[in-house]
Order: sequence, then C-alpha cells, then structure tokens
Amino acid sequence: MTDPMQKISLIHQTARVVDLDHHLDREWFLLDSEWPDVLWRFKPTNVLEESRLVIIRWDFGLQNGLNFTDDQYAALLETSRQLIALIRNCSLSTGLAQRASTTVGYFLYLRELIRWMLSAGYASFGQLNAQALLEFQYYISQRKGVKRATLAPATIQKYLYLLIYLFRFRTQLNDGLCFDPFPGVSLGTVAGVRDRNIRRWPYTPDAIAVPLIQRSIGLVEDGCSMILQARDIYADAIAAAMARGFYAKACDDAATRALRRAAISIPGTSTTILSISELAQLVDMLYAACFIVISYLVGPRLSEILHLEAGCVRLQGEGKTAVTVIVGTIFKRQPEYHGRPHEWVAPPAAVQAVRVLEALSENHRRHAQRPQLWLRRSHARGASEWQVPCRGTLTITSNERLHNSLNRLALWLDLPTHDNKPWMLSAYQGRKTFARYAALRDRSALFALAQHLGHRERSATDIGYSGSDYRLNAEIDAEILEQSTGAWEHMLTSSGLAGRAGAEILSKRPRFRGARMKLEIRAYARMLVDVGLTLGVCDWGFCIYREHSSACLGNAAGPNTERREPSTCANCANFAVSNKHRPYWTGQLDRCNDMLNEISLPLQTLRIVRERIQEAQLIIQKLDQNPEESGNG
Repeated sequence: MTDPMQKISLIHQTARVVDLDHHLDREWFLLDSEWPDVLWRFKPTNVLEESRLVIIRWDFGLQNGLNFTDDQYAALLETSRQLIALIRNCSLSTGLAQRASTTVGYFLYLRELIRWMLSAGYASFGQLNAQALLEFQYYISQRKGVKRATLAPATIQKYLYLLIYLFRFRTQLNDGLCFDPFPGVSLGTVAGVRDRNIRRWPYTPDAIAVPLIQRSIGLVEDGCSMILQARDIYADAIAAAMARGFYAKACDDAATRALRRAAISIPGTSTTILSISELAQLVDMLYAACFIVISYLVGPRLSEILHLEAGCVRLQGEGKTAVTVIVGTIFKRQPEYHGRPHEWVAPPAAVQAVRVLEALSENHRRHAQRPQLWLRRSHARGASEWQVPCRGTLTITSNERLHNSLNRLALWLDLPTHDNKPWMLSAYQGRKTFARYAALRDRSALFALAQHLGHRERSATDIGYSGSDYRLNAEIDAEILEQSTGAWEHMLTSSGLAGRAGAEILSKRPRFRGARMKLEIRAYARMLVDVGLTLGVCDWGFCIYREHSSACLGNAAGPNTERREPSTCANCANFAVSNKHRPYWTGQLDRCNDMLNEISLPLQTLRIVRERIQEAQLIIQKLDQNPEESGNG
C-alpha cells in the first residue's frame, strides 16, 4: 500500500500545476489580457483589489538599451511568462494559489534577474551555474535599498526564493535551473537574515495607545450623533439650494449658513461645526476613530476591517453564554476570491464603532447597491461626497487615504509625543498592539488569541505545537526579549531603584563611562538577557525572575500569573521599582488614603488598606533616596 505521507506529498506537488500547453488554462488569472500581450492585467484576487488592478509589463528595458519583448529574447520571455503563471497558481509553502499582488513582487525580482543575466552573457536559466548564482547574489546585495545603502537581507532572501521556484518548477518550464541552488541550507542563512535584524511592524507605545483609544472611543460614542446631524443639515441645505437652481458656489454658501445657524458643538472638545471644511474634517476623524476602536480593541488585519459589511455584528449563543461577535472575512493566505469567513469577539465600544460606520455609509451603500461599510467617494472635494445622491465613483477606502486620516486624527486628538516627537500611526499598528497587550499579560491563552486573530495557515501548523501558535509565540518571545533589554538599560542608568532586587542591582551594577557609554550599556543589557535574566515588566515594577526566590510561587516557566500582584511583588526578592513606576505607587497611596476616610470600612479591610499604604510609602521613600554614586557615574 502506498505510504500516506508520500501520497500527500504527491498531491501537494501536482494539485495546482498549470497545464501550460492548454491555451485556455494558462490565461485563467488574466482579466482582459491574453498570453502574448505586452501588458498583463491580473484578475482581482479579492474584492479589495478591484479598484486597483495589478498590472505588469513585459517590455521593460534592458541594460543594452533593448526591450525584453524584442524578437531575440522570445524564448526567455516565454519561459518567464510560464514562471509567473506557475507562481500565481501555486505557492511552494502552501500549495495554494497566491494573490496577484504577491505574484507581481516575484515579477520584479525576475525582472532584475533577467537584466543581470543578459548583461552577464547568460541567454537562458539553464545556463546558470553555482558560480553564476554567487555572482547574482553579490550583485543584488550591492543594490541600493530604501533608506539604506544596500538591500536588506530579508529582501535578498526574496530574490533567492525566486531561484527555488526556477528549480522546483523545472519540469513545467521550457527552461529552468538544472540543480538545487541551495542544498541543505536555509535561504535565511544564505542571505544573512538574522531574527533580531528583521524589521517588524511597530506597536503603539502604551503612553500613546491609551489616550488614542480613550479619545477615539469618546468621539465614536459622544460625537457621532452631532457629526451625523451636521452632515444631514449640510445635505438638506445643498439639496434645497440645487432644487432652486443655484450654482455650486451659491449651494456651498447656503450650506455654510445652515451649519452656522445650527452651531453644533462636539462634546468633550472645543470644536463647533461652522463651515463645510470643518464638517468634512470631522467626518474623516469619525471614520478614523472607528478604525482605531475596531483595530485596537478587536485586532483584525487592515484588509479584514475594510471589508466589513453592514449587519456584521451578531449575537452568538443564548442567555449568559451569549457573545457579541463581528463577522467578516480573512483574505491572507486564502486562494478563494471571497476569502475565509471568520468571527472576532467584540467589546461594546467596537460594536458601537460598527454601528457608527453603518450610519455613515448608509447613503453610499444604498446608492452603490453594495454592503461594504468603508465605501467612500474617491478624490472627494470637501464634504461634497455627502450630497444625496453622491456624485462620482464609490470605492472602498484605500490604505493611503486611511493612513493619512489616522495621522490627522492623532493631531486632532492632541496625543502626547514619544521621545519628544509626534508618533506616526499606521493602519497596521492596532493589530500588533492588541496582540502584544493580550499576550504579554497572559501567555496561557495564546491558542485562544491565535484563533481570535485568525492565525490558521498550513505552514504555521506544520511547525507549530499543541496549544499555541508558533508564529504568534515567536513574535511574543521577540517582544519580551526587546522589552527586557530596554528595562535592563533603564535600570543600569537609573539613579534610584526601590525593591529588594533594586537594592541588589544598585550595589552590583558596573560603572559605565566615556563616549561609547550608551552602546556599552545596550550591549551589557543584551548580555544579561542572553544569559537568561529576562524581566517581567508590569505597571508597578520589574520582576527579575528567579524561581527559588519567587514570592508568587512561580515555576521554571516563569512567575505565577494568578498570584502575581503588587502586594506580593513588593515583598519579593525579585522585585525592582524605578521612577517610571512612581505614578502607580503614588496613585495607590492616594487611593488608600481616600479609603481611610470611609466611616463604614470593616476592620479587616482597614488593616489591609494600612498595609498597602506602608508598602507604597516604603517604595516611594526608597526612590527618593538617590545614592551618592549612580551605577553609571
């Protein structure tokens, strides 16, 4: 009987191969183009790509001044078309069809390989040998990168992955690589990719994220009705003026007078809507605030938020077990046009954000006969898109437009600075911030978090382990290491530390001097992390975790999350506090002193409150006792 694993492997290799000899099959992914055309327009691989089609051109220029579509390159051109069709049809990692945008990335790598090959005297892929691939790798490693002198190792790795496609698909191509380009070694090793050097999407720092979320919720919950009312006043005034035959300028003047008469104020702000431009800005701010609330409190990807439709909020279950969810679609790693259905558990604030989006988009959805919540008029001038009916094409909001709106929202909300500079928001930070916040506080629920975020891809499952998601764990581990390194840097330079571990650090830390002091501190902090002194970071201090002295009765895996709380930590030999935690302890002192004024406080509670006051006073006192010589003196 055939080995089941061999059978699965055979299916994986052959299930998605294009029959390139069949003219109809090989053009299945093209929209209104044919195989010999110079310009290929790809069919959208999801609804979000419909307004921005993926296009590639085969007549790109070569270093000798000719074009790739010239007759002398016909054989290489045909093989290149075959390769792009195969890449579009079958990913080597998943065996599934890839998105058009992913395929065009490989086209760009292929274009650079072809330009180098022809300039180096190679007329076909089959002529390439090991020495030629080394020369190509050196060539791309010297190319100029974006905001850096050369390409990043991770980008070089993508170029090399193209060579793997040329080898694996050699039997389906007229001309492919005849040898395994990287036998027995990973592409990351060849390209010099190191995990610590990989640029990841940043999360929003807590000092920025907290006011951002709070103020966005305030605008969504308190300001939405006022903004919608002003929008209706504008639309009605424009409609009335147009019915009387007014020109555009007179219509705008009529709408401005109507807004000034209404003088609608936005609760919690000093803003009053008195002009069309102010109305247009506030509508954009409301859209951006809705995105922030959903992204930071629920955690979907950008494409998943932009594809939400009216009626997506539903109640699952009955009675006390009922849960409110947002029903949507996941497109990542999904070959189907409509993606994979998914549900996210949603808090009340996120549900309200969806309700606001439904109200904002109601006229647009009715006009376009489409259900999407993020339908907007492209290139709208001021508030003109809110005239009824809307004039112009309605499309789903683009990434660039949303990015600009988010950063204008940050200015409008007057968010605090980060390192004395405004923090730049992106549409991808909410998901990272949500996952980091949830995972760093309770790693016991990573499997549930992975399910919530929609981490369900075969490549992750193959290398994962029961009860968790490998990639999510890897991201969290990297974040913990970076967080620990930063915390060690802080403690190595802080002039005052409290807690039993804090006193130990002050007495034993080395002295750093000279022009390279910052670099030496960073290297020393990294060394402490690498030898296993990873820190637990929380709002009230640092945990320099050592199992034998753990007051929370932790184990070899780390602190006991159920017993870890401020009072337990304050009496633990692993605990250190710096001035960055002072607000927490002064706040505890104020809260406890307020409780002492309550006449009906039970005796047992009174005893606990006094103990908490003593703990806070002792820590604050230790922080105030700055040593005569700091560790970095």
